[in-house]
Amino acid sequence: MTYFRVKWRRLAAAYRAFLESSLPPGATLVVVDCALRWPTTTVSERHLFQHGALGGATRQEYEHGGPRVADYLARYRAGRSRWDYPPADGESPEAEWGFRPELLADLEELAERNRWRLVRMRFGEPEDLSPVVADLYRDWYRRRGLPGDRLLVESFLLMEPWWALRSGSVPYWMVFNTEQSLAHVQDYLDRAETFDEIRLILFSHGVDSVGLSSADDWRKMLARARKMGVFTGVDTRAYPRDFASLARAHRELSRIRTTYPMPRPLEWPVAEEFLTGRDELEWHG
Repeated sequence: MTYFRVKWRRLAAAYRAFLESSLPPGATLVVVDCALRWPTTTVSERHLFQHGALGGATRQEYEHGGPRVADYLARYRAGRSRWDYPPADGESPEAEWGFRPELLADLEELAERNRWRLVRMRFGEPEDLSPVVADLYRDWYRRRGLPGDRLLVESFLLMEPWWALRSGSVPYWMVFNTEQSLAHVQDYLDRAETFDEIRLILFSHGVDSVGLSSADDWRKMLARARKMGVFTGVDTRAYPRDFASLARAHRELSRIRTTYPMPRPLEWPVAEEFLTGRDELEWHG
């Protein structure tokens, strides 16, 4: 599979117009600055080739191979024991997640012109933000008088922000369904107060890839719920080829019996006070 990803190095006119129509003077403009970098090969001035991405296989496995890679390629009869690709000649912001700092100049100019405060929220990898956001939601729910005892574990593009709020579920987002993501969820559950309910959405990408966690692995995580731990929209017999889960997850979440009115937006000063107190994040500006 090949992706062609585009990163803005200058602020497009449509984004300028959107920001200026949305933010009043005195507002805070937050730059989500993920510091993840990846080995790349230069093709031309503005074109890089990146082999692999954040997921189950490590950067070293993509470049040098290893037992897990050899087993994966043999399983799919690839006729090779490792991948072959151009040698990397440097590192760049990771294609999907990494932030290109060249964009900052335009954002700083726009913020100054509109009398906004600009801050950068910097973190190492995408999932570093997941426990922080989960704790923020749980704290917000409890200040609104909600129990905060439901956890909704979401995966990759399978996210349900509306139903998380409607059901009073604490959202915990995973990059993918890999052993690393499972370990991060387990670590969060080790530190968090126990949840009565845990619901899990898994993204099916079609192959038994390197580092993919099995349905049984996820079932053990769900067993940590005090009352109920369930797959949501997942046919474990078909996983990871359960493509109907893309629609089924939404349908099953909409059947949660106990729901709550949609809240008013969380005030930014409250969120900022919570977020700036977390060690996982660096704040600049």
